[in-house]
Amino acid sequence: MIEYVARSGPPEAMNCPAFVCDICRKQVVSEGIVTWATTIGRDGDPGPHRQTPVYVAHKGRCGRALEVWIERTYPLDDGWADLWDDLGDFVRQLAYNLTHAFEDDAEGTYHPHRLVVPKEIR
Repeated sequence: MIEYVARSGPPEAMNCPAFVCDICRKQVVSEGIVTWATTIGRDGDPGPHRQTPVYVAHKGRCGRALEVWIERTYPLDDGWADLWDDLGDFVRQLAYNLTHAFEDDAEGTYHPHRLVVPKEIR
């Protein structure tokens, strides 16, 4: 997930935002993925739409372990589908959305969703 990590030392103590792997709990730098699960209504109906938080993992072993956890926590039989994106692509999209409001997009429709947070991670 995106977390603030406390840092001490010169020039001053601060809290630094970082991507932290939800499996090994180490910082993800450059090569990582974001992953989440979502449900979409049947026959193209946009609702009811549920979505999980966005999780972060290193590519490879951590990513595969996180995928197993997501599939166990949000089962396909309950209508969930797991999705992922490269961390770099996610950051570019996030930066774009920082200055471009959804309501200003005349060509798209953004659907409301309900966030489903698990009681326990891993």
